[in-house]
Amino acid sequence: MKKVAKIVCFALMITFVFSMIFIETIFAGSLSWGSRGNEVRQVQTKLKQWGYYTGAVDGVFGAGTYRAVVQFQRKNGLNADGKVGPATKRAIGISTTTTSVKVDETVRAAQRKLKQWGYYAGAIDGIYGSRTGDAIKRFQRKNGLTADGIIGAQTKKALGLPTGGTTTAYAPTSRGVSRNDDVRLLAMAIHGEARGEPYAGQVAVGAVILNRVRHPSFPNSIAGVIYQPLAFTAVDDGQIYLSPNDTSFKAARDALNGWDPTGGAIYYWNPATATSKWIWTRTPTVKIGKHWFAHN
Repeated sequence: MKKVAKIVCFALMITFVFSMIFIETIFAGSLSWGSRGNEVRQVQTKLKQWGYYTGAVDGVFGAGTYRAVVQFQRKNGLNADGKVGPATKRAIGISTTTTSVKVDETVRAAQRKLKQWGYYAGAIDGIYGSRTGDAIKRFQRKNGLTADGIIGAQTKKALGLPTGGTTTAYAPTSRGVSRNDDVRLLAMAIHGEARGEPYAGQVAVGAVILNRVRHPSFPNSIAGVIYQPLAFTAVDDGQIYLSPNDTSFKAARDALNGWDPTGGAIYYWNPATATSKWIWTRTPTVKIGKHWFAHN
């Protein structure tokens, strides 16, 4: 009986390991907001042929491509998450060959240092994820640096890493998306949702979006949170596509750099215009401008 139990346990362990490898492979092969290249161009071409996409076939996965993918997924009974994974690729009719996740030696070296000093507990894999970003910010605060999460010259120097050459500074963001993409999309949402609010209120709206990205109940990317169905009025009525002004961009950068006037809120609403009955079941914890903010 003990021998059978050991065999069963071993089989379960092997199954679990291969399942994790399979899941990671699928994720790594997905295209999402900010992806670039020939695969994105193929997706755009197909979606344009079928009337889902009207933008340029430029190989850049931006807002127009994201909306087209979501529309295609809904029409074809797929999970409408805006990511072009294996199932969506098959439905569109393009290759499902996976691509590797970018690994950077600067990030790997930073992770190694941060782990030695107790700031970081994740894998030393050279991939800039949220845990790496949080560790860098903690290190920066402890060492009197600007806590922006960017591995720039001053942070490299403090970490004891080489500061010469033309290596790129890294910022926390969705996988495969540049910081500039995140700033622009967040600025669009802030402008669409809160352009009439005081500056702190605009930063607060950006902070709520970022808090949702970190919260397990919401999508784990800025694009996923903003385009989650029925999440934001500005997306539903198209105001998100108005050109954001300089104030909206500044508010987006402040939110990305860690300013959260709400103290961690994940909901907000204007009591004068809110039509959702559900939102009134939330308990407001702070009021900024016309918006009420709630933590749960």
